[in-house]
Amino acid sequence: MTHYATRILAGLMLCFAASASHAAILTFNAATPADVNSVQQDWLAASTVMTPEYLVDFESGFIDGQNIHGVAGLLPGGLVISDSSPANAVTIEGASGAFGGSNPVGNFAIRHNERPWLVLDFALRPADYVGFQDIDQAGTSIRVTHLGGAISTFSIETTGAGGDSAEFTGIFRNDMPGITRIELDASGDGTWGLDNIAFGLTPVPLPGALALFAPAVLVLAGQRRRRAHGASEKATGLLIVESADRQ
Repeated sequence: MTHYATRILAGLMLCFAASASHAAILTFNAATPADVNSVQQDWLAASTVMTPEYLVDFESGFIDGQNIHGVAGLLPGGLVISDSSPANAVTIEGASGAFGGSNPVGNFAIRHNERPWLVLDFALRPADYVGFQDIDQAGTSIRVTHLGGAISTFSIETTGAGGDSAEFTGIFRNDMPGITRIELDASGDGTWGLDNIAFGLTPVPLPGALALFAPAVLVLAGQRRRRAHGASEKATGLLIVESADRQ
């Protein structure tokens, strides 16, 4: 069994465990920049995809200082990014240290003012999974709105405050309806950023994927139990988040 197949099956086991009791999303958060790649792979595996359907890295088609607040048709997959604060500013920035002393992942990233909310709108094409790299923030509250109006909330911990501080956050809808909107309320020194926004639809119906892979999941579970000999395993960066209906 390949390494990627093992990650896929492990992700499906997590989805099955969550759906067995209640509706919940799965979230993934890298604790340090060094953890980004491994946590991102766990997120992709749980989402049952090898590569994201869409990736917005802001490396081409943008200019430094460009305000992309609320601009429809600019980004792939119907994504619209906006700032709900009075500033109405989501700017493309490429200068070293432009994000509270931190850098973009590549040449450019989007900069925001750390006032509620930085909004990722997927209403035109609700997403099954969304991931991004968060830059220079001291803790961020995240609100996920689903088709039908249900809301899931969670938070991510602080990043570094200078240099290459970008970490990774991933969201998979699991057995919740599609994601129509993500709102982020960051705290810190007044400036933070996002880069490498990845999102899309899963290639197989949900929760049908669980039934499809159930036999293989059971085999993998048995293999892990035999290898572990009673030792416990830890899913790095994973959090299962219950949803709440909109009040």
